Amino acid sequence: MKKKFQLQDVILLAIIAIVFGAIFVGTDYLYNFLTMAIGPFANEALFGLWIMAGPLSIYLVRVPGAAIIGEVLGAAAEVIFGGTFGASALISGIVQGIGSELGFTLLRYKNWGWPALTTSAITTTVVSFGYELFRLGYVHYHLPMILALFSVRLISVFLFGAVCVQAIFKMLSRSKVLKQV
Repeated sequence: MKKKFQLQDVILLAIIAIVFGAIFVGTDYLYNFLTMAIGPFANEALFGLWIMAGPLSIYLVRVPGAAIIGEVLGAAAEVIFGGTFGASALISGIVQGIGSELGFTLLRYKNWGWPALTTSAITTTVVSFGYELFRLGYVHYHLPMILALFSVRLISVFLFGAVCVQAIFKMLSRSKVLKQV
């Protein structure tokens, strides 16, 4: 693990932010369609996609704070690109970035395998769901509905924030785009 950002890290974080900011905006149409079809489960099913900038950033850069920076910059790019959620995406980006970072922090930035990605998926889900429990009004649902929404979010975050991040990392490593870390 590195202790500070290098120029190539900053450039990589900027690229991740731009790519994911565009992806975030691009999913607005899908989100709107799914919301009509499956209600609040649309947010939960897509949630893992919306948090990918954080775990991907720290997994590639391996500097403490990279998950928060990557997620906030991705949210900022989403705002600049005209995303549906506007400036509130920045607050969500901070919360999601903290959740992702927490998973790597708990393992002291020493484990870069499945345990770190899984822990990050769990902490991202818990932190973000706790925040949105009130923001989205989930607190007014009955417990079985809350648990169902939480479960869908956890699965989505694990699939996108752990499985897809690991797959992207492996593809980049095999292609020699990344220096071996």
